[in-house]
Amino acid sequence: MDASYVSNITEFAIVLAGFSGLVIAIGSQDGKSTPLTKHRTFCMLGLSFAAAFGSLLPTLALSFGISNIWIFSSYGFSLILLATVITLYLSTRLLLNHEERKKLRGYMYVLLIWINILLVVLLGLIPTAGLFFIALIWQLIVSAILFTRLILQS
Repeated sequence: MDASYVSNITEFAIVLAGFSGLVIAIGSQDGKSTPLTKHRTFCMLGLSFAAAFGSLLPTLALSFGISNIWIFSSYGFSLILLATVITLYLSTRLLLNHEERKKLRGYMYVLLIWINILLVVLLGLIPTAGLFFIALIWQLIVSAILFTRLILQS
């Protein structure tokens, strides 16, 4: 796999994050949004930016002349994913009270946290181009799901 192919993911992730601002502005009531909407937006932006920054890692490895691009990219992306998972978990605890956390579906915890933790472990154990690409695409899939939820709420 050529490392330059992954850079297209950066463009898609930034476009997805940019359109979320438009959806939030349209869907907010009197200029304010609910804590649940803020949380979903924060999660979507976190995953989009994780995919955007992660997709730049192969290019960064090429520019520094690192010989094993995919090991560098996999380890770097596992660190980005770990930071993203911790941030998403903390946002759940800090932005939402107990009643609002009950409104979150269990599958969202699986999609947002547990699968990303599994990807962190797999990227650490099996640093290959295919797994790196799957992890990037997974971030975009979950971001698109959250983006669709934001559109349907507004």
